[in-house]
Amino acid sequence: MHMTYNAKDEWTRLYQASEEIAYPAEGVIRLLKGTFPGLKMPRPTSGNILDLGCGDGRHFPLFEQVGLTGYGTEISEEICSAITKRLNERGIKFGEILNGTTDNLSYPDRFFDYLLTWNSCYYMTSGQGLDFGIHIREMARVLKKDGWIICSIPKKTSFVYENSRAAEIPGFRVLAKDPWGTREGEIMKCFESRDEIEQEFGECFHDFCHADIDMDWFGLAYHWHVFVARRK
Repeated sequence: MHMTYNAKDEWTRLYQASEEIAYPAEGVIRLLKGTFPGLKMPRPTSGNILDLGCGDGRHFPLFEQVGLTGYGTEISEEICSAITKRLNERGIKFGEILNGTTDNLSYPDRFFDYLLTWNSCYYMTSGQGLDFGIHIREMARVLKKDGWIICSIPKKTSFVYENSRAAEIPGFRVLAKDPWGTREGEIMKCFESRDEIEQEFGECFHDFCHADIDMDWFGLAYHWHVFVARRK
């Protein structure tokens, strides 16, 4: 493992380096504004949504546009302050951005109608150890009954796992040679199939709807599991 890796320091450095807000992820736009025959989740028009690992705040303009009140969580107070400042400067309405990790969210029980975890819930080094069940139960805790989780997770064939190695505990991988030089040494939960996803998340969720992102993006293997599911 790359022993100097510190998730909080690396992500704080990355997100404080720019004052910009990127465009929302295309998949998130499609899920919140589109209509698809295999998607059980109704198109959102109101309610609270948590963006878990909200990064530079890129999804908050979209939340406001579709009628959702956006809340966020990030790994350091510095990132949360920077996002809050950017959103306020742009006049974007939102709830609040609080410091926390997937397994320790700073929000009350059953507060959210939706929880978005887009490329975020599977990071393991900054939490309470390699127990992904804690992550699942904590995300479920802050969701209302029948609330929806919206999730993307890299496939084992994704460029994210290129040059990675298996961790000591099955189901986890250790990153190496990260394309952005940010995550080398990060331990991630890795799912090989939809069945594995449903088996793990099924403790707290049901009514799964699955999709895939499988793009060769100019030589980059952009491969992701995507699913939505309803809180039991």
